[in-house]
Amino acid sequence: MKYLIKVNRKRILPFSYLLALCLFLLVSSIYFIKEEQNRYLQESFHVEISDGTEYRYLMTQKWYDNEEANKLISKYNLPQEHLAKEKIAVKDFLFVESLNDALLHGEKPSTQGFFDYRMDLIKKTYQDNTIKNLDKILIGYCEGWKVLLRNFNKIFYAVLLALVFLLVPVMKEDDRLKTKDMIETTLYGKEKLFQIRILNGLEIGLFTYLGGVFLFSFLVFLIYGRDGQDLFIQNSKEFFLFPFQVTYLQYFIYKLCNGLALTLYFVLLFLLLGELVEDTKLSFSLVLAYVSIHFLLHSLWTSPSSRKFLLLSPLSLINIENFNSSLSYHSLRSYYLDSLIFPLLLSALLWIGMSIGKKKSFS
Repeated sequence: MKYLIKVNRKRILPFSYLLALCLFLLVSSIYFIKEEQNRYLQESFHVEISDGTEYRYLMTQKWYDNEEANKLISKYNLPQEHLAKEKIAVKDFLFVESLNDALLHGEKPSTQGFFDYRMDLIKKTYQDNTIKNLDKILIGYCEGWKVLLRNFNKIFYAVLLALVFLLVPVMKEDDRLKTKDMIETTLYGKEKLFQIRILNGLEIGLFTYLGGVFLFSFLVFLIYGRDGQDLFIQNSKEFFLFPFQVTYLQYFIYKLCNGLALTLYFVLLFLLLGELVEDTKLSFSLVLAYVSIHFLLHSLWTSPSSRKFLLLSPLSLINIENFNSSLSYHSLRSYYLDSLIFPLLLSALLWIGMSIGKKKSFS
């Protein structure tokens, strides 16, 4: 069995395909990183850096409380057009940027401390007054992790695009090699080939996903460093009002597992369509149509209420941060857990469906 898997894997994914895959993932990773660097240069209210080295070692880990936060706010309480970048202390700026993003939600009472005001915003966002108070925050350099998490969904979609082309030959190999009639003459041959192709498809999906994430992470950490893995994700403005204290490393592990579960679902969905639809071009077109509809929904429905429709496509769960604003505090934990269980459950159903369908065709 192992020998057959190895032989079939080499036929499906020859060395030239591997080179093309590595080149595609490398170009995609470089493009996403260049986009991130352009984002720094184009945003008017941002430290102008190109590779992160300018302030990587200027910011030491420090706990901020209400008094220190208010001092920083008053220090930068000027109209934006009068802020001269050369007068901003870099070690203060990154923290202040997050403060301003939070304070733009409304007018802060003069007698209210920053963290008290922040907790009011969090409770209002998640519609719950029992949220545990977060009256301090540990600030430090963690730009590499911010860049990685901000672009994780992009590298995931790049991997899916690669899989669309890599998985086409898996279930239609006998048609390409003109061996379909010979294979179908033996029950044993059909069963073994079916099992091998499923395993080969999962291997390709796993290798492509982990390889793409590893390559992108390596390039990001090479440029920005990997400092700050033990800091809480509230350091990032995307998670500044997040009610749970989770480190960047813990959240990255969650995103990695989430992407892996969704990749498993996507691979099995593709293989199922390859089995059900005899025409290879048609099955390929159906997968492309599914991905296109997913992105169409993503671009059209942007309000918190309409985002619920995006759950019609499980691939939306890779960008789970978009759903936070429409969820209550109590449902947030279960929602993150469901984002792992739901694609695994769908994958199991797809596997069972393929197995039952094949057993009927073998009998």
